Amino acid sequence: MLTDIGSGTLPPGARLGSERELAEHYGVSRGTLRQVLSQLEEAGLVRRVAGRTGGTFITHGKVEHDLTKVVGVPAYLARQGYAAGTRVVSTRMGVADTMTQRALQLPAGSLVLDVRRLRLADGKPFSLDHARMPAERFPGLLEMSLGGSIYELLESEFDVVPADAEEIIEVVNATEEEAALLSVTAGDALLGITRTTYDKDGVPIEFSHDLFRSDRTQIMMRTPGRGLRGVPSDQAHFARISSLPESS
Repeated sequence: MLTDIGSGTLPPGARLGSERELAEHYGVSRGTLRQVLSQLEEAGLVRRVAGRTGGTFITHGKVEHDLTKVVGVPAYLARQGYAAGTRVVSTRMGVADTMTQRALQLPAGSLVLDVRRLRLADGKPFSLDHARMPAERFPGLLEMSLGGSIYELLESEFDVVPADAEEIIEVVNATEEEAALLSVTAGDALLGITRTTYDKDGVPIEFSHDLFRSDRTQIMMRTPGRGLRGVPSDQAHFARISSLPESS
């Protein structure tokens, strides 16, 4: 099994089979298999997740953030075998600043809902999310449970489905407050993603600025390929951009 992990046959995030399947595959008893899995877990090579959707997963070096899909953080963490967690840092309703007003295409003086949340993967901080949404369109949102996916709340409570998003990626340095929340050192490099999310009619529903720990995150994008004559091909090129190392 260790050879399969090292060779990539069992890639990061892969869910292993049942004890019976693994024991048969590797030709060992279940007792021996349990000992091996315990040793691999102690070495940080696998992790076990309890529950119906749990299992044993190959661990990751970094969380992969897929820019080709508009999904909530809990969903893509779960798909990669992480235990997702959220701590709400602050919530408020206030007048939109100029940048938010323009991004959400709101009249001057419009109220927005402001939500800041710390995201955890396996109990450790990996991103600090700051989302702003039109208050008039989502009344009562701040009184709801914000520990999960806001996108799922928008769909279930307001019948609004996030359909598209524009995202800008940049490298920024952590402030004292951001560093304290993310458990890094002030000045460390973070991946900053500024996003405007739209509904199916092209109306902006969210403007956010999220900060990701660069030592725990990598960005994945999918770009349609083109032939030599510029004709779109049926295939697609996948690009994974590994995050920059921390500056400390």
